[in-house]
Amino acid sequence: MSANLSPFYVVPGYTFFYWGFTLKKSVYDEYKKFFGLKLGSLVKPIELEIGRKKFDAKIRIARINNQGKIKNRSSTIYPEREVVQIFYDGEPDTLKALRKLVIFSYASTIDKSKPKLKELLEFEYKGNNSFKINVISKQETDFDRMFEFMEDKNLFAFWKDENSKKKKKDKLFISYSDKWIKSKEVSSYSNRTNIVYILHDSDSKELYVGKANIFGNRVKEDSSRVALEKFDKFLFFELNPEYSFLLDNLENYTIRFLASIFKNLVKVKGLDIESLKLVNKQIKK
Repeated sequence: MSANLSPFYVVPGYTFFYWGFTLKKSVYDEYKKFFGLKLGSLVKPIELEIGRKKFDAKIRIARINNQGKIKNRSSTIYPEREVVQIFYDGEPDTLKALRKLVIFSYASTIDKSKPKLKELLEFEYKGNNSFKINVISKQETDFDRMFEFMEDKNLFAFWKDENSKKKKKDKLFISYSDKWIKSKEVSSYSNRTNIVYILHDSDSKELYVGKANIFGNRVKEDSSRVALEKFDKFLFFELNPEYSFLLDNLENYTIRFLASIFKNLVKVKGLDIESLKLVNKQIKK
């Protein structure tokens, strides 16, 4: 497949930073034909190249109308129509990379505003189902580094939650194991994100506490850690994405808590219970 697909341009708005965007109608036919999008094959995987790294996304045909009951929706009834969209709402790494690429647009549209100063991106097809994103117009401010820090720590999401008119009490953990899971089952949990985990080796009677942005990237059945050569069971605690900025603190708290009970290597005076020993070798002050 040669790189002969027309580029297209996007002004990032609110939905761009949460799920994706709809292409211009003028390129629909070209893109549907190029990617073979049709009934029975409505979605194809693609990659977005951002700063020399590639991130997962998808291109699809979507059928839409405006006959829903959302407040402020236009009263004009349009016929159902097909549009071509690029989306990545289930790809946290892609979302974060796009937000940091044009951090001004992300920060200025977070409340669904339409800023007067706009940024412009070009999507250039490079072959092998991969698009390179070129920044054509970028707004740089004295606050960009602060905005990037806030996005890294997920503070924008926290701010939105605190200021939402529909604010509700979110649970700190969206999922966790209430019993020890055998190590051979670890692959079943590989896609869990924002995880604090505890590994246990029954033979050596040792524990290890760790954290992972993506569980499967850190822990596999044959994983080992400093001072823990193997494990046969584990626990996990999956943070609500809104509170992922707490991941480091929760890992540190868990280590300190267990060290106060069991023998340990982090120089915390614990109860020195004989049956288990914590084998982490460092703890953040």
